Formats: sequence, structure tokens, C-alpha cells
Amino acid sequence: MTGALAAVAIAVVLAGCGSTSSPSAAPSTIYPQGSPTGTLPAAKAYLNDAQTVLDQVGTTVAAMPAAVQGMNKTPDATWTSAATQLQSIATQLGSEASALAALQPPTALQPVQDAVVKGIQTAQTGVQQLATKIAAKPANLANKVAQVQAKANQFKAQLDGLSQQLKSALGI
Repeated sequence: MTGALAAVAIAVVLAGCGSTSSPSAAPSTIYPQGSPTGTLPAAKAYLNDAQTVLDQVGTTVAAMPAAVQGMNKTPDATWTSAATQLQSIATQLGSEASALAALQPPTALQPVQDAVVKGIQTAQTGVQQLATKIAAKPANLANKVAQVQAKANQFKAQLDGLSQQLKSALGI
């Protein structure tokens, strides 16, 4: 396992600390099959693909507070708009979790990647539930816009933390 971590560390140095490319549709999951712990090219490819997905998650998460920011205190069209935006964000999070889960990290990083994927999926479910509540415009949510906004910020903070966790494990 030490060899895998050394390969990842070398790949991090060679790959640089960030990706300047814009998020793409789907990252490559094709890595050399010779070693599940990763040869240097495999580790570098994984790092690039993981960074792409994490950049996508960051972009999605950054949109979350704005989705609920303009909600009026009583249910109206702003609530419908917020619900629609949150549902779109939840869908994007699901796609990003799937893209990250499809990657094959070095063996030592698999538990970290799995935890991050599970966390993104959990947040996705929470965002979907929040969107459904807002769309229903229940009377008990009226005058609780601040709570809705706080919940969106909570999901953002959780997802930011998950991305940081994987980036730290990758040495990015």
C-alpha cells in the first residue's frame, strides 16, 4: 500500500495541484488494468478525472444558496422557481456522484472516495426532499424562508467538506 501512496504522491507532483480545464461531460475511467493500485500514468489519470468531477461538484454546490436566496416569505412563484432550481441541483449532484463512483482510484483511496460518493448521494437526497417541500408550498413553511436558506447552506457546507476530504486525500 505504501507503493500506491508513493505513486499517488508522485502523480500529484507531476499533475500539479489543480485543473484549469472546465468540467467535461464524463471523466475517463480507463486506467491501465495491470495494477489496481495504479501505475504512475493510471494514478495521474485518476487524479485528473477526480479533480474534474470535484470541480463540477464545486460549481453545482456554489449555485445552491442562490437557488433559495430570492424566496419571498410567503409561498408564491419564487418558491416554485427555488424548488425547480434545487431539483436541478439534486439531479446534477446525482450525476456527479455517479461519475465519481465510476472512477477506479488507487486501492488506498477507495474508502475515501466511497465515503465522498455516499456523502454526495446523501446530500442529493436532502436537496431533493427540500425541493419537494418547497414545491408543495405548505403553510407550515411559510415565514420559515430563513430555515430553508439555512438548510441549503448546510448542504453546501457538507458538500464543500466532502470535496475537501477527497482533495486532501489526493494531495490536491
